Amino acid sequence: MNVHERKKKAVEEAMREHVTAIERIYDTTKAEGNRALENDEAHDVASHVKALEDLKVEKADAEESIKTLQHVEDIGRQLGPAISVGDEPHDRMFRAIGEAMPINKSIGEVFVQSAGYKSLVDTYKSTGRLPSGATTGMVALETKGTLAELPGSGGGAMIPVPQVVPGVVEKLFQPLTLESLLMSGQASSNALRYVVEGTATSGAAGVAEAGTKPESTAGFTTTDEPIKKVATVLPVSEEMLEDAPAVQSYINGRLSLFVQIEAERQLFRGVSGGNEVQGFFTSRGVPIYAGGTAAGNYAEQLFKAINGVRGSAFVEPDWVVMHPTDWQVLRLLKDTANQFYGGGPFLGPYGGPQGPVQSSGQIAGIQDVVWNKAVYVTASIGGAGTALVGTQSAAQVWSRGGLSVEATNSHLGYFTLNLVAIRAERRLGLAVYRPGAFCEVRLA
Repeated sequence: MNVHERKKKAVEEAMREHVTAIERIYDTTKAEGNRALENDEAHDVASHVKALEDLKVEKADAEESIKTLQHVEDIGRQLGPAISVGDEPHDRMFRAIGEAMPINKSIGEVFVQSAGYKSLVDTYKSTGRLPSGATTGMVALETKGTLAELPGSGGGAMIPVPQVVPGVVEKLFQPLTLESLLMSGQASSNALRYVVEGTATSGAAGVAEAGTKPESTAGFTTTDEPIKKVATVLPVSEEMLEDAPAVQSYINGRLSLFVQIEAERQLFRGVSGGNEVQGFFTSRGVPIYAGGTAAGNYAEQLFKAINGVRGSAFVEPDWVVMHPTDWQVLRLLKDTANQFYGGGPFLGPYGGPQGPVQSSGQIAGIQDVVWNKAVYVTASIGGAGTALVGTQSAAQVWSRGGLSVEATNSHLGYFTLNLVAIRAERRLGLAVYRPGAFCEVRLA
């Protein structure tokens, strides 16, 4: 039995002792009427669990060393002369290297006598293990046969470990859109209060010289908007943070993105009265246009919604937010001659001459437009079938401070378990000054 096998056996025995200790604690609680664990018992259980996790790592290292040693021995047996049996694997390899080699050396003999191979053996003999990613380096081999990496070609056993590409292939998320279309500001309290002109009656009229001037009236109301918090937390082991320093910055960025994505969802559809920011589509007084007689024609429905904002709120809308599925239906509309109303992929505007698309009021640069309004396409709107017509100056996102990311090991029993809780959070509120300057379009 070599040193790694003895280590593996010792680790397995230690693991059994910890499992037995945990079983004794729970047997005691069962014997006393299935009572809950006391604080010191819970701490003991956590300590045994942590020790088991550490032992699992040691066991995996020992098993990997055993596999590596067997692999190196296989190379020596397959490519070099037979290796005699001794007490320890590294002794067998070392003696094999020291054996006299014939003048006409085989590929295996050249390999086992190379400086790189000898260096690995010396390292293993002095430390008891091989370094991660160990390799003999380039060994010059002169042979008439073909030494390749394919199975059975003789070179498969010398393939180096795979190259590790740095970084993480990230899961893609919908880009943030809505907040950038509104005004922004910094709040100084946990609530906002703004004044709205509720009623306004103009008494302006023509008057005679020295005549009595008619009186106008105006009524004002106040609206309070609470500042809400959006947050998330992720437990990470201290070992991961120490062994992979880049992981913390990656996690910080990811948690920040999760908070921003949730904030955007709430700006669209957050429910009032709870812990969410009240969104545009939830009891904000935003008018709803439900298609009416224009059902089936998204372009006509959007025009009527835009024109309704002009007529009721007396403002000119700036943009339209649509779901990708709805924008596809609208953008691919064709006439009876099978021509795209918005211009084809390689042609100019509808009914125009052939050639590259120009800035013609329909498709300018890379920005999508409809009825000369910028169109922003995002799945964050909450599903196909709903669009939002809006005006930038009619609403504002207020932030209380900025988006923060913090870490601590003082949560629950994280200190004893070597865990760190990383938290990302943001406080914000949405003030809709003129609900009539927006319109929820239920495409039909």
